[in-house]
Parts: sequence; structure tokens; C-alpha cells
Amino acid sequence: MRLIGRHSLPAFILACLLMALVYTQLPLYASNQNQYFLHGMAQAGLGSLDEDWLSNTKEPTPLFTQLIKWTLLILNSPNGFYVIYALLMGLYFWSLMGILDQLLHISDCPSQVVLTATLLLVVHSAALRFLLGSTLGANWLFLFDGGVAGQRLLGMVLQPSVFGVLLLAAVYVYLTGKPFWASILAGLSACIHPTYLLTAALLVAGFMLQTFLEDRRVAGALRIGLCALAIVTPILAYTLVNFVGAEEAEQAQRILIDIRLPHHALASVWFDIPSLIKTGMVIAALFFVKGNKKFFIPLIVVFGGTLMLTTYQVITGNTFLALLFPWRPSALLVPVASCVLIGNLAARLLKYIRAIKKDYSAHLLKTCYMILLLLCVMGVVRMQAAARADQASPQRDMLNWVRENSADGDRFLIPINLERFRTFTLRPVYIDFFAIPYNASDVVTWYHRVLAANKFFDTLDCTELYHVSYDGGLNHLVTERSSDQPVCAGLERVYQDDHYNVYQYTRK
Repeated sequence: MRLIGRHSLPAFILACLLMALVYTQLPLYASNQNQYFLHGMAQAGLGSLDEDWLSNTKEPTPLFTQLIKWTLLILNSPNGFYVIYALLMGLYFWSLMGILDQLLHISDCPSQVVLTATLLLVVHSAALRFLLGSTLGANWLFLFDGGVAGQRLLGMVLQPSVFGVLLLAAVYVYLTGKPFWASILAGLSACIHPTYLLTAALLVAGFMLQTFLEDRRVAGALRIGLCALAIVTPILAYTLVNFVGAEEAEQAQRILIDIRLPHHALASVWFDIPSLIKTGMVIAALFFVKGNKKFFIPLIVVFGGTLMLTTYQVITGNTFLALLFPWRPSALLVPVASCVLIGNLAARLLKYIRAIKKDYSAHLLKTCYMILLLLCVMGVVRMQAAARADQASPQRDMLNWVRENSADGDRFLIPINLERFRTFTLRPVYIDFFAIPYNASDVVTWYHRVLAANKFFDTLDCTELYHVSYDGGLNHLVTERSSDQPVCAGLERVYQDDHYNVYQYTRK
């Protein structure tokens, strides 16, 4: 079994199937999908989302928006998103195996391929995540495949950050001797998710440095950099024009850092024991590969740049740099590091097994296949549990009712923690806390809306309801039944269950 050459396609398909079953993904729509799918769903004409305030703000990931839009228009179903994510998960695993093939030549021994793949899948499995989360806490969930500050290439849902797997593919492709393709892949990751601009820049700089050290020609290294620059120039220009340098930039930065994204943007919040362990894994992996300059140089450039920029941001407290997330390259470094460590562990285990048992191959393969089958079964169980939890959500009945009984022109004031409301009901809302814009003036508006919504739900003041409804053109209100209910002129309750009320509102 080889990972390159004529067996590449079967190996890739197998990687997709295994990762889809073992790693798993959550039911649509969850987590960041409620933000990043909104623009695409609105542009595809779903419900009346095109009337939502947030869907008319500047979109931070325009290429991802087009992917969402055209997937919905062509397939007329959201189920294609599960397939897209399975393909990206497969690319992730295929790239890791390809990196190890370049480093350790594992394709020369089928038993080593199977053992290495099994160990990699174990540390990426939903089963291990469940074990870590239930025993150590949520911060430990993505110990082997996630970077610091809750940032990672993969995750439980399809979102723009998942296209960071192209960075991983770039590392693999570079090791196969294709530096230009590697720089293109790195650039494409940033085109889909501009937050990867810094990571891609550091990685391509590493490619350039190693290329120069290898052939001592500046022109060759510059061509690699220029190739990547040509790829990212449009998205870089788009980002600079729409999201950098506005009059309200400083205020917006503070809102994002202190109010909405402290878990991503403040080292005092995200730095913890798992972060230390992940840093240790990266350092250990660099030690293991220090003899392979083609691999070591790009990685040390990424690690060194990340460490220096992170240290500078922590010392200075620079808000602009904090929102560039200089620690984000750890999302690439940690899975690469765990891959290297697991590959070396597999090689040592295989050597030990050979020493104690001559006829080891059949028993080893049988054991690995049983482990893989168990991981797949446990992955299916975890996906079924997630689907049942989604169906049993206290919000479900209310969301179903709104989706089935609302009409175009209906706009809702909702408790700001109802992040699924838009994507499930396909109706516009005044604001929620989870989904945010990134243009400075829009961030300020978002925060003012959050404060206004919270003020009404805290006070149930009818004057506040009037002003908020006027500001957003609202004609419906959703409240939690566990709290006091408003008594205002123009409110008529049209739905209630054990958890929520829905009112129609006419301003008077």
C-alpha cells in the first residue's frame, strides 16, 4: 500500500471514510456555522435571511460564502456540506500519512502503514475526545489536533477554518519536491479564511528559506514567495479595504477582544496546561526531525515566528496584533507535531513487536483492524447521540413552529443566546451574541444592539421594546418562559411551550 502514485485515489477515499466515521461531525447547523453560513444562505434565497441586518454587513470570508451559496443552489439541500467536510477531513489525514511517508518511508512496510494510521486515528477519534472531555474538561478535547486558544484546523463542523487543512497539504506537497504547488495551497487557505494569512506567510517564508539554503539561489526562493503573494493579493486587498483602518477601529477591537473573543484573543484567558503540553509536543517533534532540513526549516520558521509575535503581543498588549491571532499557526504546528511523535512511536512499537514475535504481521493487522472497527462504531454512536441531543433541544419545538408558521417580512427580537434561530427558521433577527460582523463600524453597531436587547430582556420596559422594534423593524418577540413576561400594548402571544413564548408585536 502506497500513499502516492497509482494508489493515491483509493488511499484518499479510504482516508475520507475513516475520518468521517472516526472523527465525526455535528448535525447542521451548529457552532460557527450559524455565523459563517448566514451570508451564503441569504444569497441563496433561503427564507427571508436577505433582510437580516447581519447578512447585509461586510462578509469576512467571501469565498466560503460562495461555496455555501452554490452548494445550496446546485444541490437544493444542505446535506452536501457533510460530504465537503468529509473530503476535507480525508485530505487532513491523507496529508498526515503522506508527511510520515516522506519522513519515515512507512509505505515500504504495510504493517507500519496500518499501525501508524491506527494510532493517528485513535488520537483523532471522537471516542478519545469524549474520554478527555468527560474526565479532564472541555479545554482538553482537541489535545492532539488543536492549536492553542481554541483554534484548530478541524473541529466538529464545516466552517472556513477547516480549509486550513490546505496548509497541512502544502507541507506534504513541499516534501514531495513541489514548492510552487505548496505555496499555492498555502495561499488558497488564506483566500478562504483570511485569518490564515499570517500562518501562510510564515510557512511560505519557511519554504523560501529552505529552498535558498538548498540551492543557494535567491531567484528560486523569490519565485515561491511571489507565487503565494499572487494568490493572496485579492483577499489581502479585500481585507485591508473592508476591515482595517476604519475610524472606529480601536473601539471595535476592544469590543471583539474584551467582550466577544477573549477566549481567542487574550493569552490570560486561553493559556492553560493543555497549551503547555501542546507547546511541548511541538518542541519534541522539532527535535525528532532536526536532521531533515527540508521539513525542519519550514517548521522552525513557523514556530519561531509564532513564538516571537505571541511574546510581543502579550508584552505590549497590542490590540491589532491580538486580532491577527499570532498564536494561530499552532493550529498547524500541533497536528504536525503529534503526527511526527505518533509516527516515531509506531516505528518503535513495530521494532519491539518484531523482536519478540517473528510471525507478528497477521496478529498486528488483526488487532489494528479491530481497533479501527471499534473507533468507527464509537464514532457512529457519538454522532447518533449528537443527533438525539439536537432533536431533544428545548429550543426545537419553538424553532419548528417559527419555521413553519412565519412569513416573509417577519422579524424577531430574540434572547441573545439563541444562536441557531436564523439558520433554523430562515428568519431575520435583531441580534444575537454569537454571530458577529468584522467591519469596525458594524462591530460597534452589533454591540449597541446587544446592549439594547439585553436592556429590554433585563427590564421588560415597554419603551425599550418600542425603540428596539423601531430600530430593527421588528414585529415578533421570543421570550424564555423561565423569566418574567412583558406586559406591553401591542403584544399578542401566538405560541407557547414549556420553554418559550412567541409574541406578535404591533408598535402603538
